[in-house]
Amino acid sequence: MTAQTRRRTSQATRAEIIDTAIEVAAEKGALGFTLDAVVARLPVSKGALLHHFPNKQVLLEGMIDHLGQMMVDEVLAEAARDPEPYGRNARAYLRTVVNDPVTPRDVSIGRAVLAACAVRAPLAARWKMWIAKISADDPTDPVGADDALMLRLIADGLWMADLFGTQEVSREQRQALLSFMTPGAQLRDGPVGVDA
Repeated sequence: MTAQTRRRTSQATRAEIIDTAIEVAAEKGALGFTLDAVVARLPVSKGALLHHFPNKQVLLEGMIDHLGQMMVDEVLAEAARDPEPYGRNARAYLRTVVNDPVTPRDVSIGRAVLAACAVRAPLAARWKMWIAKISADDPTDPVGADDALMLRLIADGLWMADLFGTQEVSREQRQALLSFMTPGAQLRDGPVGVDA
């Protein structure tokens, strides 16, 4: 076996552990999440898991990073379809939340991640790092910054409503929210008072 094959196998094993850990967290929640519960579903030993993730905290960090990268990839792919650069990431963040159909698995994973971040402050800081990657290009002028923040808070509020079922939001209402907020927002027109 070559070093490159071992590295690929190691990466594949790590990815399988993270995917399994996400499934366990989705089913058992943050409080029922244990390394033993993850190992019970894997074709590798606990020693192999500990080789890649020496403790629960490191595994949770790996999960946050995996989910954060998925979110960043989705938002940036959506942003790439937006021809107007001014505020595109904030609009893409809202569109991603509005357009993604929410499944029971998504709800379970979201609740588990939220609970993990609530009980372990370093995980919340880690999630904030991922959010920073998709807000780095937000407008800095006062109106644009306010509009970008408003779109992000609407997206976060919708995400929380989906996670906890506090509001029933139909597909039609989601689309109405999107068409109401995005086309008329200041972010569509560019910064105020800037000559072209």
